[in-house]
Amino acid sequence: MVMSSKILLIEDEARLRQNLQLLLTSEGYTVITASNGYEGIQRLQQEQFDLVITDIMMEEGNGFEVMEYLSTHAPDTLTIVITGYASTDSAIEALRKGAYDYLAKPFDIDMMKISIERALEKVQLRRQVQTYMQELEQRVADRTRELEEMNKKLNASLADLQAAQEQLIQSEKLSALGELISGVAHELNNPLTSVLGYAELLSHSEACPPEARTMLEKISQEAMRCHQIVKNLLSFARKQKPEKKYIDMNALCRKTLDLLAYQLRVNNITVVTQLAEGLPKTMADQHQLQQVLVNLLTNAYQAMADYRGEGKLTVATAYDEDKIYIRVTDNGPGIPPQSLRRIFDPFYTTKEKGTGLGLSLSYGIVQEHGGEIGVVSQLGQGTTFTVALPIIAEPVPEQEAPSRSTPTSLPAQKILVVDDEETILDLVTDILHTLGHQVETASSGREALQKMDSQQYDLIICDIKMPEVDGRQIYQFLKDKHPSLLNRLIFSSGDTASEESQEFLKETGCLFLQKPYLLEEFTQVLHQACLRTEEEVQQP
Repeated sequence: MVMSSKILLIEDEARLRQNLQLLLTSEGYTVITASNGYEGIQRLQQEQFDLVITDIMMEEGNGFEVMEYLSTHAPDTLTIVITGYASTDSAIEALRKGAYDYLAKPFDIDMMKISIERALEKVQLRRQVQTYMQELEQRVADRTRELEEMNKKLNASLADLQAAQEQLIQSEKLSALGELISGVAHELNNPLTSVLGYAELLSHSEACPPEARTMLEKISQEAMRCHQIVKNLLSFARKQKPEKKYIDMNALCRKTLDLLAYQLRVNNITVVTQLAEGLPKTMADQHQLQQVLVNLLTNAYQAMADYRGEGKLTVATAYDEDKIYIRVTDNGPGIPPQSLRRIFDPFYTTKEKGTGLGLSLSYGIVQEHGGEIGVVSQLGQGTTFTVALPIIAEPVPEQEAPSRSTPTSLPAQKILVVDDEETILDLVTDILHTLGHQVETASSGREALQKMDSQQYDLIICDIKMPEVDGRQIYQFLKDKHPSLLNRLIFSSGDTASEESQEFLKETGCLFLQKPYLLEEFTQVLHQACLRTEEEVQQP
């Protein structure tokens, strides 16, 4: 027996209604009565019941009307019908309308109890199933949320992996590009050394007419410009650290705009500057950052000129407690989203004649300065590149100790020059002869070893990178057999002191000439080597 169930009893015969109420109440049920179908429907509108027991034939609202109401408004409530007009047709009609059971008057009380118990058991079972289904649905919903969250995390992890893969690919590209640039720069620095050296030698010659001297100065300036480009490339390839000093970024922006003034003017570009007052200085390589600005400004005005034949270019600076910001904004065509993802990749370009190196070089330079470069763009509206650089406070300068005076001339020295480039040997020989020194040359490391083993030299000028026997092997040879010459060994190289070379020079303490070098730099290193020799002689 299902206890504590609530039953609605609808019966128009008062005595039968009262007797059934007493009987069912004694069985532990809560029984509410109604004297006709309409009153029963009113009860159903006010309360919920587990079971409805209704007579069929009643003057005001019959049992069929009650069942129709239940089928619409309380379909889960079971119905047992009772009637004194038993017939097969009425039984079929009652069952068709959804009755759980049909009892004919006079009915057996025990049979009625059994029918009620089974009906209520069915109600209870149905509710248990509903509860289970609700719990199951909730579990499914919870699990679905968990799977959705997991899917989001997996998608995020996949995105991170893809980003890491793209970064690794870009890093590998940069590494390969760096090796290529390093080799090219090394080859360029050797002829640049000859161009600069001979231009200076000729310009210092008494026989050089003034007009030729002017042209030679232009040759030197352009050669130094090429050298600076090579240095920028090497810095991007991480073969050389930038030459940093404290600079004014506002002044650098103005200088760069002046440099590009002609190109901006002929392409109908209106320039707007919004340079922050009181912008702090920071430590940076002026030439490298100017190259970044040139790349950004050039890309901007070219994009606007191609897009609409004119444009507005805005250069702005700003700062906060930690960083300086330089923003270059154009109103050009904008950059497609698929291109934005690769905009800093080496060799990636959307221009027909572009190399794809400008922005990747700029990215490397800004990274080398501990900064960041970013871009936002909207198609048809324009593009903004932002360079963020850390503010590095300028230290209070310390009072410099008086330096030893550099002698204006050197006593004649016997010098061995070692280099696998014939033009470098000829240039250094001419310079040293001009300075009054005796010179011997060796075009390979092996030849140099033979000469050092058979003759004595005051100074040795030696290239680091050479085939077969290089500068490191020559150093080891001198360390083993002629250690007194180590302090008089000057190394030179066209790869501008790669990290490997820098470590080698740091370990050995040898003097270094970076190709290409000016005559003044060359003579200063010679003086330093001679000072080392003098200190050796003066030591007891």
